[in-house]
Amino acid sequence: MTNLKIGLCGTGNVGSAFIESIVSSESLINQNYGLNISISLIGARKGKVSGVSDISVITDIQEVAKSDDIDVVVELIGGVEDAYKLAISALKNKKHFVTANKALIAAHSKELFELAKENKVHIGFEASVAGGIPIIRTIRDGLISNQINSFAGILNGTSNFIFSKMADEKLSFDTALALAQKEGFAEPDPTFDISGQDAAQKTSILATLSFFQNSSMENVYFEGIDKISPDDIDYGKQLNFVLKPLSVGMQNKDQITLGSFPAFVKTDSLLASIQNENNAVLVNAENVGGTMYSGPGAGAKPTANSVLSDVIDIARGKIFDYGKFVQQDLSSSFDNFSCDRYLKLQVNDKPGVVAKISTLLAKNNLSIDNLIQKELERSDDQIPLVIVLSNSDETTIQETIKELEALDEVSGPLTHIRILDI
Repeated sequence: MTNLKIGLCGTGNVGSAFIESIVSSESLINQNYGLNISISLIGARKGKVSGVSDISVITDIQEVAKSDDIDVVVELIGGVEDAYKLAISALKNKKHFVTANKALIAAHSKELFELAKENKVHIGFEASVAGGIPIIRTIRDGLISNQINSFAGILNGTSNFIFSKMADEKLSFDTALALAQKEGFAEPDPTFDISGQDAAQKTSILATLSFFQNSSMENVYFEGIDKISPDDIDYGKQLNFVLKPLSVGMQNKDQITLGSFPAFVKTDSLLASIQNENNAVLVNAENVGGTMYSGPGAGAKPTANSVLSDVIDIARGKIFDYGKFVQQDLSSSFDNFSCDRYLKLQVNDKPGVVAKISTLLAKNNLSIDNLIQKELERSDDQIPLVIVLSNSDETTIQETIKELEALDEVSGPLTHIRILDI
Protein backbone atom coordinates (compact mmCIF):
# COMPACT_ATOMS: atom_id res chain seq x y z
CA MET A 1 0.00 0.00 0.00
CA THR A 2 1.38 3.39 -1.03
CA ASN A 3 0.64 6.25 1.36
CA LEU A 4 0.52 9.89 0.26
CA LYS A 5 0.02 12.75 2.68
CA ILE A 6 -1.38 16.05 1.44
CA GLY A 7 -0.92 19.56 2.76
CA LEU A 8 -3.96 21.50 1.53
CA CYS A 9 -3.85 25.29 1.26
CA GLY A 10 -7.18 26.97 0.62
CA THR A 11 -10.60 25.82 1.81
CA GLY A 12 -12.96 27.87 -0.34
CA ASN A 13 -15.38 26.33 -2.80
CA VAL A 14 -12.79 24.27 -4.65
CA GLY A 15 -10.86 23.40 -1.48
CA SER A 16 -14.02 22.17 0.24
CA ALA A 17 -14.97 20.16 -2.85
CA PHE A 18 -11.47 18.64 -2.88
CA ILE A 19 -11.83 17.54 0.74
CA GLU A 20 -15.17 15.92 -0.14
CA SER A 21 -13.59 14.20 -3.16
CA ILE A 22 -10.83 12.71 -1.03
CA VAL A 23 -13.37 11.31 1.42
CA SER A 24 -15.88 10.04 -1.15
CA SER A 25 -13.20 8.48 -3.40
CA GLU A 26 -11.09 6.90 -0.67
CA SER A 27 -12.32 3.32 -1.05
CA LEU A 28 -12.34 3.49 -4.87
CA ILE A 29 -8.76 4.80 -5.03
CA ASN A 30 -7.68 2.18 -2.50
CA GLN A 31 -9.38 -0.63 -4.41
CA ASN A 32 -8.29 0.36 -7.93
CA TYR A 33 -4.77 1.62 -7.30
CA GLY A 34 -3.72 0.35 -3.89
CA LEU A 35 -3.23 3.92 -2.70
CA ASN A 36 -3.95 5.50 0.65
CA ILE A 37 -4.33 9.24 0.03
CA SER A 38 -5.09 11.50 2.96
CA ILE A 39 -4.97 15.14 4.02
CA SER A 40 -2.68 15.49 7.02
CA LEU A 41 -2.40 19.28 7.23
CA ILE A 42 -4.56 22.24 6.17
CA GLY A 43 -3.49 25.83 5.77
CA ALA A 44 -6.45 28.14 6.31
CA ARG A 45 -6.09 31.83 7.15
CA LYS A 46 -9.25 31.83 9.27
CA GLY A 47 -8.00 28.87 11.26
CA LYS A 48 -11.28 26.96 11.20
CA VAL A 49 -12.43 24.35 8.71
CA SER A 50 -15.75 22.62 9.22
CA GLY A 51 -15.93 18.85 9.07
CA VAL A 52 -12.20 18.16 9.50
CA SER A 53 -11.80 17.95 13.25
CA ASP A 54 -9.22 15.16 12.92
CA ILE A 55 -6.90 17.17 10.66
CA SER A 56 -4.39 19.75 11.89
CA VAL A 57 -5.15 23.31 10.73
CA ILE A 58 -2.64 26.16 10.76
CA THR A 59 -3.22 29.81 9.82
CA ASP A 60 0.20 30.44 8.22
CA ILE A 61 -0.25 28.90 4.79
CA GLN A 62 3.43 29.27 3.92
CA GLU A 63 4.36 26.91 6.77
CA VAL A 64 2.52 24.04 5.09
CA ALA A 65 5.27 23.63 2.51
CA LYS A 66 7.87 23.19 5.25
CA SER A 67 6.07 20.41 7.11
CA ASP A 68 7.85 17.04 7.37
CA ASP A 69 4.46 15.35 7.60
CA ILE A 70 3.38 15.92 3.98
CA ASP A 71 4.45 14.68 0.55
CA VAL A 72 2.50 17.05 -1.69
CA VAL A 73 1.22 20.62 -1.40
CA VAL A 74 -2.18 21.30 -2.99
CA GLU A 75 -2.61 25.04 -3.61
CA LEU A 76 -6.19 26.30 -3.95
CA ILE A 77 -5.85 29.79 -2.48
CA GLY A 78 -5.92 31.67 -5.80
CA GLY A 79 -4.09 34.88 -6.63
CA VAL A 80 -0.47 34.93 -7.71
CA GLU A 81 1.85 36.43 -5.10
CA ASP A 82 1.13 34.13 -2.13
CA ALA A 83 0.62 31.13 -4.40
CA TYR A 84 3.98 31.78 -6.04
CA LYS A 85 5.77 31.93 -2.68
CA LEU A 86 4.07 28.71 -1.65
CA ALA A 87 5.01 26.95 -4.89
CA ILE A 88 8.67 27.99 -4.65
CA SER A 89 8.86 26.86 -1.02
CA ALA A 90 7.16 23.53 -1.74
CA LEU A 91 9.41 22.67 -4.67
CA LYS A 92 12.60 23.71 -2.89
CA ASN A 93 11.54 21.55 0.06
CA LYS A 94 11.16 18.67 -2.41
CA LYS A 95 7.38 18.51 -2.07
CA HIS A 96 5.25 17.74 -5.08
CA PHE A 97 3.00 20.66 -5.98
CA VAL A 98 -0.54 20.62 -7.40
CA THR A 99 -2.54 23.71 -8.29
CA ALA A 100 -5.70 24.87 -10.04
CA ASN A 101 -4.21 28.35 -10.40
CA LYS A 102 -4.07 29.31 -14.09
CA ALA A 103 -2.72 32.79 -13.28
CA LEU A 104 0.22 31.28 -11.40
CA ILE A 105 1.13 28.84 -14.17
CA ALA A 106 0.67 31.40 -16.94
CA ALA A 107 2.95 33.87 -15.15
CA HIS A 108 5.65 31.58 -13.75
CA SER A 109 5.61 28.29 -15.66
CA LYS A 110 9.25 28.45 -16.78
CA GLU A 111 10.67 28.95 -13.29
CA LEU A 112 8.33 26.45 -11.65
CA PHE A 113 8.83 23.74 -14.28
CA GLU A 114 12.60 24.05 -14.05
CA LEU A 115 12.56 24.07 -10.24
CA ALA A 116 10.40 20.94 -10.15
CA LYS A 117 12.83 19.19 -12.49
CA GLU A 118 15.81 20.28 -10.41
CA ASN A 119 14.27 18.86 -7.24
CA LYS A 120 12.88 15.72 -8.93
CA VAL A 121 9.29 16.40 -7.93
CA HIS A 122 6.08 16.66 -9.93
CA ILE A 123 4.09 19.82 -10.60
CA GLY A 124 0.45 19.19 -11.50
CA PHE A 125 -1.84 21.81 -13.01
CA GLU A 126 -4.55 19.85 -14.84
CA ALA A 127 -7.26 21.90 -13.11
CA SER A 128 -5.84 25.18 -14.39
CA VAL A 129 -7.33 24.72 -17.88
CA ALA A 130 -10.84 23.60 -18.91
CA GLY A 131 -12.11 22.49 -15.51
CA GLY A 132 -12.98 18.81 -15.58
CA ILE A 133 -11.55 18.08 -19.04
CA PRO A 134 -8.19 16.22 -18.86
CA ILE A 135 -6.73 18.37 -21.63
CA ILE A 136 -3.27 18.78 -20.07
CA ARG A 137 -2.60 15.04 -19.85
CA THR A 138 -4.20 14.53 -23.28
CA ILE A 139 -1.63 16.83 -24.87
CA ARG A 140 1.16 15.61 -22.60
CA ASP A 141 0.53 11.87 -22.95
CA GLY A 142 -2.13 11.07 -25.54
CA LEU A 143 -0.70 13.24 -28.33
CA ILE A 144 2.95 12.95 -27.37
CA SER A 145 3.95 11.48 -30.75
CA ASN A 146 2.17 14.20 -32.73
CA GLN A 147 3.09 17.70 -33.76
CA ILE A 148 0.17 19.91 -32.81
CA ASN A 149 -0.70 22.37 -35.54
CA SER A 150 -3.52 24.21 -33.80
CA PHE A 151 -6.07 24.25 -31.04
CA ALA A 152 -9.34 26.10 -30.70
CA GLY A 153 -11.87 25.98 -27.95
CA ILE A 154 -14.12 27.37 -25.28
CA LEU A 155 -11.96 27.79 -22.18
CA ASN A 156 -14.09 30.05 -20.00
CA GLY A 157 -17.27 28.47 -18.67
CA THR A 158 -18.59 31.75 -17.27
CA SER A 159 -18.51 33.47 -20.67
CA ASN A 160 -20.07 30.50 -22.42
CA PHE A 161 -22.84 30.38 -19.81
CA ILE A 162 -23.55 34.08 -20.36
CA PHE A 163 -23.69 33.76 -24.15
CA SER A 164 -25.91 30.69 -23.89
CA LYS A 165 -28.42 32.49 -21.67
CA MET A 166 -28.38 35.60 -23.86
CA ALA A 167 -29.10 33.42 -26.90
CA ASP A 168 -31.62 30.96 -25.45
CA GLU A 169 -33.50 33.16 -22.98
CA LYS A 170 -33.06 36.58 -24.64
CA LEU A 171 -31.35 37.94 -21.51
CA SER A 172 -29.30 41.10 -21.43
CA PHE A 173 -25.59 40.78 -20.70
CA ASP A 174 -26.00 42.13 -17.14
CA THR A 175 -28.90 39.79 -16.36
CA ALA A 176 -27.04 36.76 -17.72
CA LEU A 177 -23.96 37.71 -15.69
CA ALA A 178 -26.03 38.02 -12.51
CA LEU A 179 -27.49 34.56 -13.18
CA ALA A 180 -23.99 33.12 -13.65
CA GLN A 181 -23.01 34.59 -10.28
CA LYS A 182 -26.14 33.19 -8.64
CA GLU A 183 -25.40 29.71 -10.04
CA GLY A 184 -21.79 29.86 -8.82
CA PHE A 185 -20.22 29.99 -12.30
CA ALA A 186 -18.98 33.57 -11.90
CA GLU A 187 -17.13 35.21 -9.04
CA PRO A 188 -18.61 38.19 -7.15
CA ASP A 189 -15.97 40.20 -9.03
CA PRO A 190 -16.17 38.70 -12.54
CA THR A 191 -13.53 40.95 -14.11
CA PHE A 192 -11.08 38.19 -15.05
CA ASP A 193 -13.80 36.21 -16.80
CA ILE A 194 -15.59 38.94 -18.75
CA SER A 195 -12.40 40.83 -19.67
CA GLY A 196 -11.01 37.75 -21.43
CA GLN A 197 -7.97 37.55 -19.16
CA ASP A 198 -8.92 34.18 -17.66
CA ALA A 199 -9.25 32.57 -21.11
CA ALA A 200 -6.02 34.23 -22.27
CA GLN A 201 -4.09 32.73 -19.34
CA LYS A 202 -5.40 29.28 -20.25
CA THR A 203 -4.57 29.89 -23.91
CA SER A 204 -1.01 30.72 -22.92
CA ILE A 205 -0.69 27.48 -20.93
CA LEU A 206 -2.04 25.38 -23.81
CA ALA A 207 0.34 27.14 -26.20
CA THR A 208 3.35 26.24 -24.06
CA LEU A 209 2.36 22.57 -24.06
CA SER A 210 1.18 22.41 -27.67
CA PHE A 211 4.10 24.17 -29.32
CA PHE A 212 6.95 23.29 -26.90
CA GLN A 213 7.75 26.95 -26.33
CA ASN A 214 7.45 29.06 -23.20
CA SER A 215 4.44 31.34 -23.60
CA SER A 216 3.29 34.22 -21.42
CA MET A 217 0.23 36.45 -21.31
CA GLU A 218 2.05 38.97 -23.49
CA ASN A 219 1.85 36.49 -26.36
CA VAL A 220 -1.97 36.33 -26.30
CA TYR A 221 -4.25 38.89 -27.92
CA PHE A 222 -7.52 39.00 -25.99
CA GLU A 223 -10.83 40.84 -25.86
CA GLY A 224 -13.64 40.87 -23.33
CA ILE A 225 -17.27 39.87 -23.82
CA ASP A 226 -19.04 42.81 -22.17
CA LYS A 227 -19.56 44.77 -25.40
CA ILE A 228 -21.73 42.04 -26.93
CA SER A 229 -25.46 42.82 -27.15
CA PRO A 230 -28.45 40.49 -27.57
CA ASP A 231 -28.93 42.12 -31.00
CA ASP A 232 -25.52 40.85 -32.12
CA ILE A 233 -26.41 37.32 -31.08
CA ASP A 234 -29.79 37.60 -32.84
CA TYR A 235 -28.27 39.01 -36.03
CA GLY A 236 -25.74 36.19 -35.95
CA LYS A 237 -28.55 33.63 -35.77
CA GLN A 238 -30.10 35.18 -38.87
CA LEU A 239 -26.78 34.67 -40.63
CA ASN A 240 -26.56 31.03 -39.44
CA PHE A 241 -23.94 31.79 -36.78
CA VAL A 242 -23.62 31.02 -33.06
CA LEU A 243 -21.60 33.27 -30.75
CA LYS A 244 -18.94 31.63 -28.57
CA PRO A 245 -16.03 32.83 -26.39
CA LEU A 246 -13.16 31.27 -28.33
CA SER A 247 -9.49 30.74 -27.69
CA VAL A 248 -7.17 29.82 -30.54
CA GLY A 249 -3.57 28.82 -31.01
CA MET A 250 -2.09 28.21 -34.45
CA GLN A 251 1.39 27.29 -35.64
CA ASN A 252 2.21 27.80 -39.29
CA LYS A 253 5.88 27.25 -40.11
CA ASP A 254 7.68 29.64 -37.75
CA GLN A 255 4.67 31.85 -37.05
CA ILE A 256 2.49 31.33 -33.96
CA THR A 257 -0.80 33.14 -33.42
CA LEU A 258 -2.65 33.17 -30.07
CA GLY A 259 -5.94 34.86 -29.22
CA SER A 260 -9.02 34.79 -26.99
CA PHE A 261 -12.13 36.71 -28.06
CA PRO A 262 -15.87 36.43 -28.81
CA ALA A 263 -16.38 34.84 -32.21
CA PHE A 264 -19.13 33.52 -34.43
CA VAL A 265 -19.00 29.90 -35.59
CA LYS A 266 -21.35 28.20 -38.02
CA THR A 267 -24.38 26.48 -36.49
CA ASP A 268 -23.10 23.08 -37.63
CA SER A 269 -19.70 23.55 -35.96
CA LEU A 270 -18.88 21.13 -33.15
CA LEU A 271 -18.22 24.08 -30.85
CA ALA A 272 -21.67 25.55 -31.56
CA SER A 273 -23.26 22.74 -29.55
CA ILE A 274 -21.25 23.43 -26.37
CA GLN A 275 -23.68 25.16 -24.02
CA ASN A 276 -23.77 26.88 -20.63
CA GLU A 277 -20.73 26.40 -18.37
CA ASN A 278 -19.23 23.61 -20.47
CA ASN A 279 -15.83 23.85 -22.14
CA ALA A 280 -14.43 22.18 -25.24
CA VAL A 281 -11.07 22.02 -26.99
CA LEU A 282 -10.48 21.04 -30.63
CA VAL A 283 -6.91 19.92 -31.26
CA ASN A 284 -5.48 19.42 -34.74
CA ALA A 285 -2.42 17.18 -34.66
CA GLU A 286 -0.18 15.91 -37.44
CA ASN A 287 -1.00 12.18 -37.38
CA VAL A 288 -4.53 12.05 -35.99
CA GLY A 289 -6.12 15.14 -37.50
CA GLY A 290 -8.81 16.85 -35.44
CA THR A 291 -9.94 15.56 -32.06
CA MET A 292 -12.34 17.22 -29.63
CA TYR A 293 -12.56 17.10 -25.85
CA SER A 294 -15.51 18.53 -23.94
CA GLY A 295 -16.93 18.63 -20.44
CA PRO A 296 -17.71 20.91 -17.49
CA GLY A 297 -15.42 23.92 -17.44
CA ALA A 298 -16.67 25.73 -14.35
CA GLY A 299 -17.71 24.66 -10.89
CA ALA A 300 -15.98 23.44 -7.77
CA LYS A 301 -16.49 19.69 -8.22
CA PRO A 302 -15.07 19.34 -11.76
CA THR A 303 -12.06 21.44 -10.74
CA ALA A 304 -11.54 19.39 -7.57
CA ASN A 305 -11.72 16.20 -9.64
CA SER A 306 -8.88 17.41 -11.86
CA VAL A 307 -6.82 18.32 -8.79
CA LEU A 308 -7.36 14.85 -7.39
CA SER A 309 -6.30 13.24 -10.69
CA ASP A 310 -2.95 15.05 -10.40
CA VAL A 311 -2.57 13.84 -6.81
CA ILE A 312 -3.24 10.25 -7.91
CA ASP A 313 -0.58 10.60 -10.61
CA ILE A 314 1.92 11.57 -7.93
CA ALA A 315 0.89 8.69 -5.66
CA ARG A 316 1.45 6.32 -8.60
CA GLY A 317 4.97 7.65 -9.09
CA LYS A 318 4.37 9.75 -12.21
CA ILE A 319 6.88 12.57 -12.20
CA PHE A 320 6.72 14.42 -15.51
CA ASP A 321 9.46 16.72 -16.75
CA TYR A 322 7.72 19.86 -17.99
CA GLY A 323 11.07 21.63 -18.25
CA LYS A 324 11.42 20.56 -21.89
CA PHE A 325 8.40 22.70 -22.80
CA VAL A 326 10.00 25.97 -21.71
CA GLN A 327 13.54 25.82 -23.07
CA GLN A 328 12.66 28.24 -25.89
CA ASP A 329 10.61 31.42 -25.51
CA LEU A 330 7.56 31.71 -27.74
CA SER A 331 7.26 34.57 -30.19
CA SER A 332 3.87 35.44 -31.63
CA SER A 333 1.96 38.08 -33.56
CA PHE A 334 -1.76 38.63 -34.08
CA ASP A 335 -1.40 41.19 -36.85
CA ASN A 336 -1.72 38.68 -39.68
CA PHE A 337 -4.58 36.66 -38.19
CA SER A 338 -7.16 36.34 -40.95
CA CYS A 339 -10.82 35.39 -40.89
CA ASP A 340 -14.24 36.60 -42.00
CA ARG A 341 -15.68 39.56 -40.06
CA TYR A 342 -19.03 40.72 -38.71
CA LEU A 343 -19.47 44.49 -38.42
CA LYS A 344 -22.50 46.26 -36.97
CA LEU A 345 -22.79 50.03 -37.46
CA GLN A 346 -25.43 52.59 -36.52
CA VAL A 347 -25.77 54.78 -39.61
CA ASN A 348 -27.82 57.80 -40.69
CA ASP A 349 -31.00 56.83 -42.49
CA LYS A 350 -30.43 58.76 -45.69
CA PRO A 351 -29.52 58.01 -49.31
CA GLY A 352 -25.92 57.31 -50.26
CA VAL A 353 -24.68 56.06 -46.87
CA VAL A 354 -24.34 52.41 -47.89
CA ALA A 355 -22.64 53.40 -51.13
CA LYS A 356 -20.11 55.55 -49.22
CA ILE A 357 -19.33 52.71 -46.80
CA SER A 358 -19.04 50.21 -49.65
CA THR A 359 -16.59 52.51 -51.44
CA LEU A 360 -14.43 52.78 -48.31
CA LEU A 361 -14.37 49.00 -47.92
CA ALA A 362 -13.48 48.52 -51.59
CA LYS A 363 -10.63 51.03 -51.22
CA ASN A 364 -9.19 48.81 -48.49
CA ASN A 365 -9.59 45.70 -50.69
CA LEU A 366 -12.32 44.27 -48.45
CA SER A 367 -15.06 42.17 -50.01
CA ILE A 368 -18.65 42.21 -48.72
CA ASP A 369 -20.22 38.75 -48.37
CA ASN A 370 -23.48 39.96 -46.87
CA LEU A 371 -25.09 43.30 -46.03
CA ILE A 372 -28.33 43.75 -44.07
CA GLN A 373 -30.08 47.04 -43.30
CA LYS A 374 -32.35 46.56 -40.30
CA GLU A 375 -35.00 49.01 -41.52
CA LEU A 376 -37.59 48.00 -38.92
CA GLU A 377 -35.20 48.77 -36.06
CA ARG A 378 -34.83 52.46 -36.88
CA SER A 379 -34.24 54.77 -33.90
CA ASP A 380 -33.79 58.56 -34.03
CA ASP A 381 -33.11 58.46 -37.77
CA GLN A 382 -30.43 55.81 -37.19
CA ILE A 383 -30.61 52.24 -38.45
CA PRO A 384 -28.38 49.24 -37.74
CA LEU A 385 -26.29 48.12 -40.68
CA VAL A 386 -24.80 44.61 -40.52
CA ILE A 387 -21.93 43.76 -42.86
CA VAL A 388 -20.15 40.41 -43.25
CA LEU A 389 -16.69 40.76 -44.80
CA SER A 390 -14.76 37.92 -46.36
CA ASN A 391 -11.29 36.93 -45.21
CA SER A 392 -9.21 39.89 -43.97
CA ASP A 393 -6.24 40.33 -41.63
CA GLU A 394 -6.16 42.16 -38.30
CA THR A 395 -4.08 45.10 -39.45
CA THR A 396 -6.40 45.88 -42.35
CA ILE A 397 -9.62 45.45 -40.40
CA GLN A 398 -8.49 47.57 -37.44
CA GLU A 399 -7.48 50.42 -39.74
CA THR A 400 -10.78 50.09 -41.59
CA ILE A 401 -12.77 50.23 -38.34
CA LYS A 402 -11.10 53.53 -37.45
CA GLU A 403 -11.98 54.95 -40.85
CA LEU A 404 -15.60 53.79 -40.60
CA GLU A 405 -16.05 55.24 -37.11
CA ALA A 406 -14.67 58.58 -38.36
CA LEU A 407 -17.43 58.92 -40.96
CA ASP A 408 -20.07 61.56 -40.17
CA GLU A 409 -22.75 59.09 -41.22
CA VAL A 410 -21.70 56.54 -38.56
CA SER A 411 -22.83 57.06 -34.97
CA GLY A 412 -20.72 55.78 -32.07
CA PRO A 413 -18.33 52.81 -32.00
CA LEU A 414 -19.15 49.86 -34.23
CA THR A 415 -19.23 46.21 -33.18
CA HIS A 416 -16.62 43.88 -34.65
CA ILE A 417 -16.87 40.10 -34.20
CA ARG A 418 -14.59 37.57 -35.86
CA ILE A 419 -16.13 34.64 -37.76
CA LEU A 420 -14.15 31.40 -37.55
CA ASP A 421 -14.61 28.37 -39.76
CA ILE A 422 -13.86 25.62 -37.23
